[in-house]
Order: sequence, then structure tokens, then C-alpha cells
Amino acid sequence: MSEIATLLDALVSRRCTSVPIASIGEWWQVHLDCAPANLEPAHRAVLGGFACDRLGYAFASGYTEAMRRVGNPDAPLSVRRRALCATETGGGHPRAISCALTPGADGRYVLRGAKTFVTLGVHAEELIIIASRGHDARGRNRLVAARVPAARAGVELSVLAPTPFAPEIPHGRVDLHEVAVDPRELLPGDGYLNVLKPFRTVEDCHVFLATLGWLIRIGREAGWSPALIERGLASVAALASLARSRAPLSPGIHRALGGAIDHARDYLDLLERGGAWAMVEPALRNQWKRDKALLSVASKVRQRRLEAARAADS
Repeated sequence: MSEIATLLDALVSRRCTSVPIASIGEWWQVHLDCAPANLEPAHRAVLGGFACDRLGYAFASGYTEAMRRVGNPDAPLSVRRRALCATETGGGHPRAISCALTPGADGRYVLRGAKTFVTLGVHAEELIIIASRGHDARGRNRLVAARVPAARAGVELSVLAPTPFAPEIPHGRVDLHEVAVDPRELLPGDGYLNVLKPFRTVEDCHVFLATLGWLIRIGREAGWSPALIERGLASVAALASLARSRAPLSPGIHRALGGAIDHARDYLDLLERGGAWAMVEPALRNQWKRDKALLSVASKVRQRRLEAARAADS
């Protein structure tokens, strides 16, 4: 039986009640237990979302599996709490990154700088830090990605105030004070083209997959019609296929992803308009109203990416 068939069968046959999750620690155990660790990240994202009791924790499952996928697309990394550290005072654009990786002693490197908005913050076990190695002859920022244990000397983590939506998901600031980095901890290739830029696409795939897994469980538990469940399954099948691509910067992938996300959003709108949420218990329904803005956070970035892909194909 194909992997996608196994995934879809699990979504319609697994026990659909979830345990209450009261903390990031409890969510992490739920995520670890959702599926075998060697299952591909896209499928673990769906099953992780299915197991969660709210959208915020489903998002965390999608984000976690996206970090596995972008860290090493051909052989995903072990399941650990990882956080991408890119955003600085001037934003997340490559030009705004001033955190510096410079040569140190004994063949190692040193990281200096600060990251101002890091998802999972103090709860991350490992940080993937985007840093500058200086500028090239054309004045472009040369970026590199380094995998650094969050507990390493010189790494200072602090907690930011909760966001208005999905406040259960912590965000933090990372200050890097002369942090030693072994050359083996540098991810191969250009930090922008190989990590930062594709992560935006990979994250979209995995977060929407986790959201759909969560919604399918809710729908089964609430008694939504078979047709509504099947619409969700169709979106899972489309996004899971795109998430497996080894070319996340492909214009074709971006255009297909734009269509798949539109399909998923149409599904969310149908649930709102068709009264499906009225069948869900009030506390969860109100939580959804509070947290659904989480899915629109990067909508402008997605639209620019789609427009660029259309221009590249014209």
C-alpha cells in the first residue's frame, strides 16, 4: 500500500478523541508519540496535527516537521525541537541580517549578534541560525546556516510576550555572545538559497498539512458530513505531494502550492459558511475564532512568491 494511502487511511480510522494539552512539554510528548520517527516529515505533520487539541499545537507540529525537512531534505534530521533564527531588528530579509559568523580559534567559528523573534524560543533544543559571512564583490550579504545546541555557552534565550492568537506557542529572543561553532555544524551551501528561502515554502506545506489533520479529527469527532471530511482529505493528498519535492524553489511548485493553499482556504471558508463549526463544542469553536489569524500571518509573502513564480513562467 502506498504511503499516501496509509496516511489517508489513518486519518479516517484512528481514534478521533484527543487528550488535553496543557503545556509545550505535553504537546512535545504527543508529537513524539504521533507516528514513527522515521516517517517522512509531511506525514508526521499531518498526524501530529491530528493528535493535537488546538490549532496552536497543531501549528507547532507542522513547524517542527518543516524544520526537519529543510535541515536535510534527502535524509531528514532526527525529531527534535528546532527553531529557525533569522529575524533581526531590521526584519528577516537577507539584507537585514547582521548576525556575524567569523573565524575563531582552533579552526572553529564564532557567532555574534541577536535574533529578535524565534518561534518556540526557550523551548528549542537546537537552533538553526542564519548569519552573515560578510558581503561579496557585488555587495550582497553572504549567508550561512549553523546548527547550534540551544544550551551552548554564549547562547542567551529570553521569552517574548504572548501573541494575540495561539498564545500557547512561545516566541523568544536569542542573543549570541561569542558562540563557538564547529565547521561540521554549518549546513552545506548558501544559507539563503538552501535554508532561509525554501523554508518559507516548506513551512507553508507542513503547517497547512498539520492544520488539515487537526480539522479532520475535529470533524470526525463532531460528526461533520462525509463530504466535508473528504474535502479535507483531498487537500492533504495535494499538499503532501508538494511537500515531498526536492525543488521547493521551483516556480511550478510555487504555483501548484498557491493553488493547493487556495483549495485549503476554500475548505476553511466552507466550514465557516456551512455551519460545521456550530457542531463543535463552544470552547474549541471560540479558540478557533481567536487563533485562525495564525494561518494568514505570511499571506503577503506567499502572494509575492506566487507572483514571482508566475512571472518566471511567462
